[in-house]
Amino acid sequence: MPEQLTLSTMFNAHTSPILIEYRPRNRNTYIRITHIGEVRVRTPLKTESSVRRILKLREEWIKDKLNALQVSLEDRPVLGKEIRFRGEKRSIEQIPNLQKKIEKCKNEINIEKYYHQFYKDEALLSIPSRVSYYARKMELHPSTVRFKRLRSRWGSCDSKGVVTFNTMMMQLSYEQIDYIIVHELAHLRHMNHSRAFHDLVKRYLPEASKLRAELKSIRPVL
Repeated sequence: MPEQLTLSTMFNAHTSPILIEYRPRNRNTYIRITHIGEVRVRTPLKTESSVRRILKLREEWIKDKLNALQVSLEDRPVLGKEIRFRGEKRSIEQIPNLQKKIEKCKNEINIEKYYHQFYKDEALLSIPSRVSYYARKMELHPSTVRFKRLRSRWGSCDSKGVVTFNTMMMQLSYEQIDYIIVHELAHLRHMNHSRAFHDLVKRYLPEASKLRAELKSIRPVL
């Protein structure tokens, strides 16, 4: 487990390590927690003391985020022996085709490649039918549907109607996957996160608020 995760219980706005990216054109200061527990700050402020005053105001929020990250990584599957699939941590033995490939691997890099290929294959096999189902139901049809591994988002939708899904979403439950699909299709009508957007999502998924909250605390990990 990355050493930075000790910040989850020890973070102090005045003394803990932070990474500051000076952005003079920014109007606001943005705080981000990376997948390894780093606290990164993009800001127009010129002094570290000014940045740390803002961090003090958001200290509890930062601790909550780091704690959620730590819990997520503690439940991380053992690479080569377990895999997170469809919302569950499963033994590789439950997926014979993947197990056979992994047994021939000599290093973690190749194992990770097989994991990513497995998620991509499963996404291509199961997601298009769910997209078609909700597209017909919502009467919102993307111009193109793409699948790729994304670093920080479960999906995206651009102004040309191209919807992209993160193949790592195959780690999620059926309900969470459906939420991502409906969320991105809703962006075909509302390219924002306005009340109208959320009302549209909730019309088709009454549990949308609960699912959205769940996904905020989940990160794609191998």
